[in-house]
Amino acid sequence: MLCQFTFENFKSFRDEATLDLCAEKIKEHEESLIIDPFDGEGFLPVISIYGPNGGGKSNVLEAFIYLSYTVLMPIVALKANESLQDEALGKGRMRYLKNYSIPEQEKHYLFDQESRNLPVKFDVLFRIGTTEYRYQLSLLHVAIVEENLYSKDIVSGDIEILFERDSIDFYIGDILGDIKVGNIKSSIPILSHLCINYDLKAINKIVSWFLNCQILDYDNPFHDKRIVFSNDKRKEDMFWKIFEEMDIGIKGIRIEKDTNGEITGLYTTHSLEDGSHFELPIEEESSGTRKLFALLPFLLDCLHAGSLVIADEMDAKLHPKLLRYIIELFTNPDINTKGAQLIFTSHDMSTMKPYVFRRDEIWFSTLNKTNASKLYSLVEFRKENGAKVRPDEIYDKQYIEGRYGADPYLKNILDWGRYNSEP
Repeated sequence: MLCQFTFENFKSFRDEATLDLCAEKIKEHEESLIIDPFDGEGFLPVISIYGPNGGGKSNVLEAFIYLSYTVLMPIVALKANESLQDEALGKGRMRYLKNYSIPEQEKHYLFDQESRNLPVKFDVLFRIGTTEYRYQLSLLHVAIVEENLYSKDIVSGDIEILFERDSIDFYIGDILGDIKVGNIKSSIPILSHLCINYDLKAINKIVSWFLNCQILDYDNPFHDKRIVFSNDKRKEDMFWKIFEEMDIGIKGIRIEKDTNGEITGLYTTHSLEDGSHFELPIEEESSGTRKLFALLPFLLDCLHAGSLVIADEMDAKLHPKLLRYIIELFTNPDINTKGAQLIFTSHDMSTMKPYVFRRDEIWFSTLNKTNASKLYSLVEFRKENGAKVRPDEIYDKQYIEGRYGADPYLKNILDWGRYNSEP
């Protein structure tokens, strides 16, 4: 479970920014919160990030992706720790990550010279079972200048150092046992090195947590074309139940394969009122329907495993009612029984409603006067008179009017009659 993610000097973000999934002490939709049974802390099941184009909302997700891939890519490249590949989600993620590589240089803030010589910083706080972990990583020109990993027992409150590292030396805590670590490349995280070379339960858990985080970028056409089918009968039944509840009208799918077992065609089955059936090639379905085939299996996997989903442009090509249905898969505790979480960027304002989100689940990313992004939630926003936004206000209307600081460039509507009358 992700508790908090902080980053600094990454792309459009010059200053420190924090995405906080710890629930605020507000009364909205309390039944939807993920409650940790070990200490009673409440966490958000969903966050939606809004803002204008170029405001930095995708960079929030990309910062987490960059951190995740920095840890995972050395492991994938060396095909190490085969036991991790046996995880239900980990196996697929290992194959998926082989098609990607992290940039050769970190993506520091580009609009001032000083930031080019400062490290890119990441700090992630997450929970696995009864343990809360804090992982910190700072990079300067690809080299790791600081890396730390700490653990806290949620029940007893005991804190342990797993390792600490600076640009010169490192320290391995007693909790990892008597292991001998030789020289480590400045570009390789200790976390990755330990996973590759040792069978350490705590380290394997942490790397599995990163592996199980699903990254879905729907600004990338590759993700829309990716269609995955589950061999798990329960997940398959849930998939078709969701399609039925969404009133999509598709009752099944037929797969054609050649003699080598390669898929040559996909056909959706539709039922008519007279009881007859007909098929359509998947290519003839709407782009929104194809996206659901690409999206829902991953969401169901994460709901089943209780893991994190990060989705950029998730609302693209989806009807607002379908988007709301997907949100409710995570906010409904009867469905989300494992504590899965969803973080996504959105331009869809029809779901920016008090009956859909808590105020701490609505976040904004926008540029300030120095062309640097800032990140904040609706619950922490203050009006000009210092008052908070009330839970009974019309969020989407006020957002369009630019009242929340993240002006979506819609408040000044052009006088088309005046412009059309000019030569």
